Amino acid sequence: MSCYLALASMPARSMAAFTPATRRKIATSRLLAVTTTDSTKPNNFLEGMKNMFSSMAAAGADAGKSSDVYTVAVTGSSGLVGRALLNEIQSKGMIKGKQVKVIKLIREGKGSADGDSSLAWNPDTDDMAIDPGLLADVDAVVHIAGENVSTGLGPLGFLGIRPWTDEKKSAILDSRVKSTKALAAAVREANKSPGSKIDFLCASGPGIYGYDGVGASAPLWDESADTSGTTGFLAEISREWEGAAMEKANGRVVLMRFGVVLSKMGGALAKLYPIFLVGGGGNVGSGNQFFPFISARDLARSIVHTIETPQLKGPVNMVAPTPCTNAEFTSSFGSLISRPTILPLPGFAVSALFGQMGEEMLLGGQKVSASKLVKSGFEFQHDTIEKALKSAIDEENDI
Repeated sequence: MSCYLALASMPARSMAAFTPATRRKIATSRLLAVTTTDSTKPNNFLEGMKNMFSSMAAAGADAGKSSDVYTVAVTGSSGLVGRALLNEIQSKGMIKGKQVKVIKLIREGKGSADGDSSLAWNPDTDDMAIDPGLLADVDAVVHIAGENVSTGLGPLGFLGIRPWTDEKKSAILDSRVKSTKALAAAVREANKSPGSKIDFLCASGPGIYGYDGVGASAPLWDESADTSGTTGFLAEISREWEGAAMEKANGRVVLMRFGVVLSKMGGALAKLYPIFLVGGGGNVGSGNQFFPFISARDLARSIVHTIETPQLKGPVNMVAPTPCTNAEFTSSFGSLISRPTILPLPGFAVSALFGQMGEEMLLGGQKVSASKLVKSGFEFQHDTIEKALKSAIDEENDI
């Protein structure tokens, strides 16, 4: 039953200053690279020049830092996205030409922090979530922790039956807005120290665009769109969530709007896989609702790319560049695992079973563009639903 689609969809620093001669050499080599490869494409040439100067500015900002280690602090590191991100960082080994150190930010009371590879933070406080002094050697904070929006509370909450009670909505709000305010406030305070320049990357979602992305007339949303009047609970939460990050943090702030993350290791697909495997898959409602997605690997890669790309700031849609509907997802999934997809879930049943959550997350959708990522030079490995699903099905247990 495709109704389960939404059940889980949600030590010091840098190298020493370059000499002027070194900077000129780097600038010249970058300029040569740009003019050699893109001289016949004016738009690419201008974009390359812009990226070059952004990278030079970032290098200059790092010039006063004393370490060759790049430190990334991550909340939600035990979740699907967190595991994929840590795996990507470990595989890559370097960020901005430096060895990478990862610090896991562990919720107080949920595990022990050793003060080196892990630190405790408090997402429930009205003050700062962590002592800003503990962030002194951190270069980027990636905040991806948050309450699951598609499950309910209590022992049967995992079924997602009409989950959005007032209590659940309050938990979702606090887990996103309150925790973001507290963590961003700590980043802001840490950035007041001389030489400190911490980037703050905060998760968000395409729910901010509303849920009217259904059918051929669905609007295509990119990051420049005005979302102040979009409707729905997720749109309201996302506006407050992103507002908290932008208001409380300083320096570079990135609002990472994650599509549905496809991985058989967790999230929606992990629950759908056994249902489709026994022939229980089918369209949800009309099947014409758009379904913003991204493979777990591409999401992890896009986060690292964003860390390394200083001109990326504000909202960034982290979704595959090829829009897909629920019907296309269902057909592709069934085809890949050689199973029929002939058991639809009617819209009235979705509304009865899942209430407002079903209407927004299952029957509604968003048609979303990945324009910022693409223009910044990011190359998707899994740009279509077929490739993303194949990646999810074939992936190893290291994510």
